[in-house]
Amino acid sequence: MQIQPLTSNQSSMEILFDSFVIENLKSFDELIEIYLTYKQKNPGKTIIFTLDDLGQAEYTSGHSIDSNDLDETAGYDLSKLDKLCFEDGKHLGYLSTPSEFFIRRENFLKQTKDIDFSSVCNSLLIEEEEILILEKINVSPFEYLDEKIILKVVPVEKSYEGICGFPNGYFQSDLDPFENYALSKHLFEKYNFELFGIGASFLGFIRNEKLEENKIRELISDLSKLYNTNETAFDNLSEIIKSNNYIFLKYIEYLKE
Repeated sequence: MQIQPLTSNQSSMEILFDSFVIENLKSFDELIEIYLTYKQKNPGKTIIFTLDDLGQAEYTSGHSIDSNDLDETAGYDLSKLDKLCFEDGKHLGYLSTPSEFFIRRENFLKQTKDIDFSSVCNSLLIEEEEILILEKINVSPFEYLDEKIILKVVPVEKSYEGICGFPNGYFQSDLDPFENYALSKHLFEKYNFELFGIGASFLGFIRNEKLEENKIRELISDLSKLYNTNETAFDNLSEIIKSNNYIFLKYIEYLKE
């Protein structure tokens, strides 16, 4: 396993905060060890991994940023930004340095004020074959990770705000970045699940300990509302959750293996 600082030629996105590229990962347990290590080394910040299909995840994230004007600089004081943000005295027109990340964060959070978990429910349907894929992902997540993973040290304290470091959800029938935020906030506030991963198809959440039995029942009830299906559809997933302290959920219209 190798971890090195991310360079501009290793990502299609601008580097707005400390980021690292992970390659030759041997197991999901190894990824969790990295997560815990970097979380301890960066108090007050949030660790976000990319998960499945890095190229597609970066593509949709870039479009999410553009379509929701998350890098719009109008109305912000740019006088204290890094000089690298300017060319011939004019701002480049896009965010490219850590000094500008506050703009992305503020633009993102402004658009989350009128959305909560209830408004996200029934936004997605889930087919039987998708549930089977979710079960497989939650049993063997390592098999669904990209060979190259980017570790993002997002300068936000709340895990669900980490989405503004890698906003995703672009296509019309997917959950959008703000719906993903509302879902992540709900899972944290009700179950203490912290968002730790964002891929092209699914989100990853983790907590310090396994979820209590009564809370698992509540979680399954919430998932049935989220995906507009019967609770019994998640009987197998419920048993899988009992054995883990993490969960992976789809945020796209249709999940393919």
